[in-house]
Amino acid sequence: PSGHFGTRLLGGKDHAAARYIFTRLSRTARRLMPEEDDPVLEYLNEEGMSIEPKWYCPVIPLVLVNGADGIGTGWSTSVPNYNPRDLIANIRRYLRKEPMEPMMPWYRGFKGTVQAVPNTTGR
Repeated sequence: PSGHFGTRLLGGKDHAAARYIFTRLSRTARRLMPEEDDPVLEYLNEEGMSIEPKWYCPVIPLVLVNGADGIGTGWSTSVPNYNPRDLIANIRRYLRKEPMEPMMPWYRGFKGTVQAVPNTTGR
């Protein structure tokens, strides 16, 4: 977010009007969603003004970076987090038609060890 959101001294009561507050992508987000892709994105409109893309298409699959857990009717899923560097290396291997390396789950700041266990469920 960018704009004047108010000061702590006045408890935020001195904030700017909502029309003067906007958001933009951080440098890190721009590396994941390059500006060169902007022309092919579908944009939302508010009061006749193009405001932001309806969706972004990152250069790496963020579900593998952030992980995911979910349930549905009769189904569930659990995707662990993977190290972005390992993920990028495997994407490059794939693009060069080289065999990909197995990836171990990774959690930023985790100091313990992660070990693979045999799959006994047959899935």
